[in-house]
Amino acid sequence: MTRIKLLIPIILLSLCATEISYAQNTIASESMRARDLDRMQSAGQLNNNKLSNAVGSPFIKESFELVKLDKFGDRLYQARYNANLGEMQIKRENDTIALNNSEDMTITFTSDSKTYKTYNYINKEGISKQGFLVVLKETESLTLLQEEIVKFYEKKPAVSSYAKEKPAEYKRANDVYYYKQDNKVSLLPQKRKDFLKSFPAHSDKLKTYIKKNRINLKDHEDLITLFEYINTL
Repeated sequence: MTRIKLLIPIILLSLCATEISYAQNTIASESMRARDLDRMQSAGQLNNNKLSNAVGSPFIKESFELVKLDKFGDRLYQARYNANLGEMQIKRENDTIALNNSEDMTITFTSDSKTYKTYNYINKEGISKQGFLVVLKETESLTLLQEEIVKFYEKKPAVSSYAKEKPAEYKRANDVYYYKQDNKVSLLPQKRKDFLKSFPAHSDKLKTYIKKNRINLKDHEDLITLFEYINTL
């Protein structure tokens, strides 16, 4: 009995030490995540000054939604994508940051599994950049990607006393599509002739499939269907 009484304080001390250690590890882990987010923060162009008087929005969705960042496992964050600046914004307790596009990362919105990844690519203007693209379809050999774009138009003053001033405006532009093959991201042609040249080994079969199924090379749902077919060839 005396032996049991002596062991009880030792067990209690051991449990307390374990809980303290767990708490310290949790705090350290949270602190590390916060530092990692700070490190990934871009110099940041959170264009709030433009937002105040402009019509429309630079964001694909105005509200912040829950996301997972591949670097942080199952931890949830609140994010939204600024398609005017090409920035992924993360809302924290006391501020909002823009993730640095130069980091390799994958961000998945939990509500619809929409996934953004950073890629090096040359855009349709011929400019080399690294930024976020939406992953529409991904296999081991081929990936279909989408660039979401919102353009900003400056305010235009009235040209006469009879005309009205045109306010500054954010306006969604046409999406641009890319494909990744052999670790290279290339612009996806939207003209059928040029598209077929991108896949010379299967051009005849693709020509027949596109015609038979009335595939629109500017529609992302049709492109997903087409890439699913390409993956079977």
